[in-house]
Amino acid sequence: MICLNQREFLTHGNPLGIASLISRLQPSAESVTAVVESSDSSTCLISQVLHKTGDRSARLNFLVIGNSSGLHEVLELWDYLNGKAGEMGALNVLAEVSEPSPVFESLRKTGFSPYGWEAAWKLPKKISVTSDTEHEWTIALPTDEPQLRSLYHSLVPPIVQAAEAFSNGGTRRLVYRENDEIVAFVESSTGPNGLYLRPLIHPAVLDISTLLNALISQFNNIGQPVYLQVRSYQAWLLNTLEIIGGESSNHFTLLVKHLAILQRNGVIITNGKLVNNRQAEPTAPMASHLSVDDPPSPH
Repeated sequence: MICLNQREFLTHGNPLGIASLISRLQPSAESVTAVVESSDSSTCLISQVLHKTGDRSARLNFLVIGNSSGLHEVLELWDYLNGKAGEMGALNVLAEVSEPSPVFESLRKTGFSPYGWEAAWKLPKKISVTSDTEHEWTIALPTDEPQLRSLYHSLVPPIVQAAEAFSNGGTRRLVYRENDEIVAFVESSTGPNGLYLRPLIHPAVLDISTLLNALISQFNNIGQPVYLQVRSYQAWLLNTLEIIGGESSNHFTLLVKHLAILQRNGVIITNGKLVNNRQAEPTAPMASHLSVDDPPSPH
């Protein structure tokens, strides 16, 4: 089937791009591509969900719409792909769309919730690099993982962590230390359009401009454009990026649909009335709360 006069709403990549083709060749990645055609053949929708084995999240890659004046039929498509993501083992599904896109509202209607925004800044090709050993980025070591995890948990909002949990997974990272403590790290990925850097930087870093220049200098001679991801919780980087000559892109809304609800383990209450009416006894000795199997105190 061919969709004429089609429009593409990209949520996480180009459906015809090299990166999309390579993802299908990865043995650890699964994808489902769905096509919806109306009864009169006047409308067709094509979309794909991608999940990497072991990851908690699947991603919506793209949506192609042909001969469509509305997006009402896409709701069934999202429901179908969400179900397939669950079958592949995903706990949630992520999407990235621009707010003006009509896809945004269709995702909201099927249970997707915004958890932040993201922008990609194109970094300047040339900077004045000076030797500065105090702002040196180094390759992360396996022993750095506890500090990296701690930094992630302290800086990233809980609503984002619920959608994108910290994962080591052999990811190659650069780290920056102040006083022997990791206060920033950056992950990278490459594609046909350039290098994409995903930083996490503590706001207490003393000289952020020099630090970013030192980061750019690591990739001065790669022959590709370099982009820096800025998330909503790192918005304080924007002013410095303007000063050093970065070029901003449009903002994209990050959305997540949770396929599983996390619950705390608890004790089943068989008589709620007794529990609700119970009051603490402030003068009761601590010993009265010990189990009969607890050994007596030596004192």
